[in-house]
Amino acid sequence: MRSAWTPRPVSRTRRWICLGLLGALVAILTVRAVGVFQDFTASIRFPFELEYGEGIVWQQAALIPGPRMYGTAQDLPFIVFHYPPLYYLITRAGLAIEPDFLAAGRLVSASAGVLIALAVAALVRICARGDGRPIARAEWAVALAAGLLALRLPTEHDWSLLMRVDMAAVGFAMIGVFVGACADGRFWGTAAALLFCLAAVFTKQTELPAGVAVFLIALVRNPRGALGAAATAGIVGVAALGLMQWLTDGGFLLNIVGYNINRYSLRHAWRLFAGEERANFPFMALMPIAAIAILPGLFDRRLKMREADRATTARAIVLVYFTLASLMLLLAGKSGANSNFFLDEDCVGCVLIGVMLSDLVGAEWRSPAVATPPILALLILGAVILPQRDILDEALEAQLAPMTALLSRVAAATKPVASEDMALLMRAGKPVLFEPAIVTELAALGRWDEGPLVGMIRSHGFAFMITADNALGGSQRRTPLVDTAMRQAYPRVEQPTPFLWLHLPPN
Repeated sequence: MRSAWTPRPVSRTRRWICLGLLGALVAILTVRAVGVFQDFTASIRFPFELEYGEGIVWQQAALIPGPRMYGTAQDLPFIVFHYPPLYYLITRAGLAIEPDFLAAGRLVSASAGVLIALAVAALVRICARGDGRPIARAEWAVALAAGLLALRLPTEHDWSLLMRVDMAAVGFAMIGVFVGACADGRFWGTAAALLFCLAAVFTKQTELPAGVAVFLIALVRNPRGALGAAATAGIVGVAALGLMQWLTDGGFLLNIVGYNINRYSLRHAWRLFAGEERANFPFMALMPIAAIAILPGLFDRRLKMREADRATTARAIVLVYFTLASLMLLLAGKSGANSNFFLDEDCVGCVLIGVMLSDLVGAEWRSPAVATPPILALLILGAVILPQRDILDEALEAQLAPMTALLSRVAAATKPVASEDMALLMRAGKPVLFEPAIVTELAALGRWDEGPLVGMIRSHGFAFMITADNALGGSQRRTPLVDTAMRQAYPRVEQPTPFLWLHLPPN
């Protein structure tokens, strides 16, 4: 089979140089992984918000299952349920380990991050074509490095610390891809893989690329088995959708589709992409290079996919998954988009980097030794310059005292409190009456009437209001009308913490 690399004999000295560089890469990533697990522990123990969306996810989790989940009424309290229920139900199960909702949700995300790393390493091994000779054992080190890289990339690391649905969704998707690669087109394995991918969709509705990739390659490999597997997963999916629609009186699709809309901006997408490039350099540059490097072997004219070995089938699934995940980045222009939109591409991209390195170290290092040391050196450089994250740094520790004092004021309030830090409300035992960002989007698009909210503000229906900025003229989380009403009804402003402002009624 053709390779993207031209075989050539190499000297023993060069082999040891490459082995030494690979060992250094694994060592650096292992040290970084220790810091990741320390951050996991610290995030689970930290009692306050680390990211804006955690509070509303906490409120949603507290209402699922229950009569208010996926409601259709637009009256206050107005809670939009952005995602399907699987993450929330898993978080509820996690309460048996961590009785605090916020801690349980972060535990689920951290566990998903570890599972993703394991899936990446396993996929690299499946895709490898080592011949079993002693030198090919270096491919195990490559698989380990790929898994550790997936665990430590800034985006994966950051989202593993949060009570958000994203890491759990990608975790299900990556497990589905792994099972699909092991299935090698067979019916039962493909059906199991598609069910994992279905679980990903019922965790986050846009988590589609993995399932599509598994199905398309299985369809080429074993058309009858693939169609049967898709029918099995489809029946389960339609039944689950029907059940949710019935339980919520039609509110399920209204919430996850009808209300899940945002204004679109290419400038916003570009800012996210530029930030991702800076955070993950040089790994994002190597991902498409790795995809191109392993592509020629899939188009060898002598190869028929139905007769291909498992490694080739696995590579095909990974390449299709990476392509579709890259196309999904077009959604990053949504005003509510964040770096979580890059999770799929980053995770499967780590598999591609690992497969490229496996090709380089395979066949007794006869692959182009000229290319191997520079690529390993570039990966080492990237691992060294990865920003060190420590969520219990001095800035965050400095917030504990003022946040605890503010928590006491919120808990003591005799009226509802409006806050852009919704985790603070949940920690204080106060309900979230509305999510500022989503109601601002829906009001701007004419999908929600902000009149009752403005009226409640003007009539001092809130004890006070908490914002994450004090800028005039509104923000992405306040329409101009809401902002004006707030400043008129709550003219006194305090800054109790470095990142929150308190808006109080007149004396």
